Amino acid sequence: EETQAAYRCLKNTCVLLELSDRGRLCLTGNDRISFLHGQITQDIQSLSYGQGAYAALVDAKGKIQSDLNVYILKDEILLDFEKGYAESIVQRLEHHLISEDVSIVDPSEFYTMSSVQGPMSTEVLKAVFPDIQLPESLWHFTELDGDDGSVYVCHRPRFGSQGFDLFIPQSSKETLQRQLESAVEKVDGSLVRESDCELARIEAGIPKMGIDMTSEQLVQETGLTPSVISFSKGCYIGQEVISRIRTVGKVNKSLLRLAFDAVPNLDSDSVHVLKVEGKDAGFVTSLAAVSVHDPKIHGLGYV
Repeated sequence: EETQAAYRCLKNTCVLLELSDRGRLCLTGNDRISFLHGQITQDIQSLSYGQGAYAALVDAKGKIQSDLNVYILKDEILLDFEKGYAESIVQRLEHHLISEDVSIVDPSEFYTMSSVQGPMSTEVLKAVFPDIQLPESLWHFTELDGDDGSVYVCHRPRFGSQGFDLFIPQSSKETLQRQLESAVEKVDGSLVRESDCELARIEAGIPKMGIDMTSEQLVQETGLTPSVISFSKGCYIGQEVISRIRTVGKVNKSLLRLAFDAVPNLDSDSVHVLKVEGKDAGFVTSLAAVSVHDPKIHGLGYV
């Protein structure tokens, strides 16, 4: 019932998510942009304050280590990513730091994170911040000065609809959370958990790191190529393999949206093998409950 309520709100009004357990890192220092540019798949040297991008961190073999939301703040770069990846990302970045002026800081002690998602998220934010100029372009953000530090409002749809992520000073969390909850309730929205939004995520075909994407997959197998890869930027780790796949090769499997008339007959081990006419055709990574408007079972998987 909670999943279906969240689904209806995501489609029709708005939901408020508390995302404080997501991973976040800040890069400071004079070389932060050039250093990170050489580590990730996206072009960030062309970005300026108030802008951001969706990127991937890959290894030398072109396999994805993490997806990243990258935001260019005034004196630092903010990275936002799935929980559980902070340690491995720090290790990867520090391994390639030689003489660059770059420091890597975990801002979780000082900042938390919430998200407003759904077609009425703009109305909710304007009710809380009446004078706000919301960013129109994806991954761009607005910085709002406050007594205890800035609030960053980032244009980041998460479930195939409209949506904004908010990075909030810990000292302002309780007050701002109450204001957001009140504004969401006034548009008949709801406060939900991220797990309640899985149906909308899967139905929209949005892969999740650690579930639909792991270090076993080439970044070009994930379906995110148009979103996370710049083919015109300079060198970065993994670029050689990624460029070679694009120019002379192909991937053998791709992440696709799946729909089943009934719960599929999958192998019971950790890899849910997808069979077609008795033959292995790929594997399923995500399955959603029955949609409130569609009798089919929705899923994501590699085919």
